[in-house]
Amino acid sequence: MNDLKKHLMTGVSYMIPIVVAGGILLSLGVIIGEESTFGAELVNYGVWTLGLMVPMISGFIAYSMADRPGIAVGLASGVFASELGTGYIGGILVGFFAGWITNQLKKIPLHPMIAVIKPVMVIPLLGIGASALFMHIISIPLAPAMTGLENWLKGMEGNNLLFLGFIIAAMMAFDMGGPVNKIALAFSYATLAEGVYAPMAACWIGIMAAPLGLSLSTLIFPKKFSKSEKANSIPATIMGSLGITEGAIPFAVATPMKVIPVITIFSGIGGGIALVLGAASPIPASIGIWGLPFVQQPLMLLLGLVIAVVLIAVCVGVLRKESDVSESDDVALSFE
Repeated sequence: MNDLKKHLMTGVSYMIPIVVAGGILLSLGVIIGEESTFGAELVNYGVWTLGLMVPMISGFIAYSMADRPGIAVGLASGVFASELGTGYIGGILVGFFAGWITNQLKKIPLHPMIAVIKPVMVIPLLGIGASALFMHIISIPLAPAMTGLENWLKGMEGNNLLFLGFIIAAMMAFDMGGPVNKIALAFSYATLAEGVYAPMAACWIGIMAAPLGLSLSTLIFPKKFSKSEKANSIPATIMGSLGITEGAIPFAVATPMKVIPVITIFSGIGGGIALVLGAASPIPASIGIWGLPFVQQPLMLLLGLVIAVVLIAVCVGVLRKESDVSESDDVALSFE
């Protein structure tokens, strides 16, 4: 399981710069106006750049598993995933398959005269061919499912958007960077690959609200937090603004039953409000508040974030007692 996570996160880490660059180009084009030639060109360049998202994640998952021979097989497989309509999820699955098949092909013994062309012909040809067959098979059920998900998300409005924003932001905040957080983030990346940007806006709030709200709570209710927690508030604020939700962990460890339900519920409320008001983000939440100018309806996202932060700060401060301070004296800021 740890190896799977390592390979997946390698793919994500290489993919993120593409998503950030493409998202910013797309956002700038929308801000300038698609009716102008320059704005329309920026939108096109942004969309084309974002089109590399699936090949990048599949290519570098395969690279993580099989080293350099896996790159060509993984990149080509990612193109298949995009063209066959399986999107981000298909890219991840075929990336793992491409890495696995490349490793199997590397083990095949060949005559020394043929072995010299193994890395440039045998492995790419057989690996890409096998991945194409794999991709064709899994696209039969996956492509219609992804199309249905895309149509459902694009048709959302009103209470549906409120519910979607609540669920995503709440999942992001619940375990502060853990597996539940990663499931919500993966879903948002999948919708990003399909050109649906609202879920990523909810991710922004789910990532930032908890550390920022808990830091604010230490300022409003200083007697209810230990010295170490108050010292942690500054790093937590910085981490929250940079899109690192793990800054909330020390506060949650100290009094989990008074922190985790609060950050989950109120982050969800903020996420739902932002989506209902039209917030959407073509760039990943992991770059934090500094990417706010490139978000669609940034003031609406900021409003949802502020609501979540204030509610978290006040509610945690009210729920905590001064007796909780002694229990949290030894909590130090740490995250994985």
